[in-house]
Amino acid sequence: MKSYTRKWLWGMLALSATSVWAALPSWEAWVAGVRQEALSQGIRAAVFDEAFRDIHEPNRQIKRFLKTQPEHRLTYERYLKTRVDAYRLAMGRKNYLKNQTLLDQIGREYGVDPCFIVAFWGMETSYGTYMGDFPSIKALATLAYDSNRPAYFKHELLLALRILNDNQVTLKEFKGEWAGASGQPQFMPSSWFKYAVDYDHDGRKNIWTSLPDVFASIANYMKLNGWQTGEVWALKVTLPPNFDKHLMGKTIVKPVSAWQALGVRLENGQALPASALPASLVQPNEGPVFLALPNYKMILKYNNSVYYAGAIGYMPEHVCRGAAEKRRVNED
Repeated sequence: MKSYTRKWLWGMLALSATSVWAALPSWEAWVAGVRQEALSQGIRAAVFDEAFRDIHEPNRQIKRFLKTQPEHRLTYERYLKTRVDAYRLAMGRKNYLKNQTLLDQIGREYGVDPCFIVAFWGMETSYGTYMGDFPSIKALATLAYDSNRPAYFKHELLLALRILNDNQVTLKEFKGEWAGASGQPQFMPSSWFKYAVDYDHDGRKNIWTSLPDVFASIANYMKLNGWQTGEVWALKVTLPPNFDKHLMGKTIVKPVSAWQALGVRLENGQALPASALPASLVQPNEGPVFLALPNYKMILKYNNSVYYAGAIGYMPEHVCRGAAEKRRVNED
């Protein structure tokens, strides 16, 4: 590229960046506008002012996270070893046994597998031990002010203020990860309104400190997003020689019986179960091939990553089976 062309290009990029920055109102003016909108929606002035009292500018750390998300891809096996290590599984077994009566009760009521409740809980916040330390209002305000989805984050910010306004959580408790998800299930405010449950009947949908509410909220999320009672989440399969790889992917959906007709078999070589359930073939980077069933697709609604779905599906067998073995040893 010729030097004058490079200079012209960099000049245009700089001009564009300056124009975008200039288009943003000042932080103070923006907050004043949001305050007016919040009050028009019934948020008490005292609630808004307390929430923004110590927020004097967008959070710089959050802005760095937004611009520097990792782009490298781990292999599936490396991801599992990183996210679902022996310690996380051991803690899962311990927490499952400790809360088994409550988990089994909620699982029956909502028609979901209690082991998967534990899996989501463990993956999201290490069983409630780490929920993130970013103040949720500051995180959402930063992203509503300056991100590639300002309308989405502004909507979430106003919902978060409603949660505070309704005394569902204290400002001190209202913390989470940098993009605004909060509580032990890591719900965005809109998910809190859709799925959170006051299972202990204390007047609060307390996904921050009440385990009954946490478990029931995760179960409700699963149920309302299509969890099918008694069905497996996925099957590990093998493909026939010269299989058309264009048929693989989350968007290619066929009945299980159709995949059987195409030569897809279980990992041990046996036939697929006779089923009309819709399914897709997915393969994480250097990982096994999964026949993804409706419960797999439900997991993707929590986090749209085949790595995440594979980890969630991996955990229940090791957590619940290990817990049962531990119980038998203790009884003996």
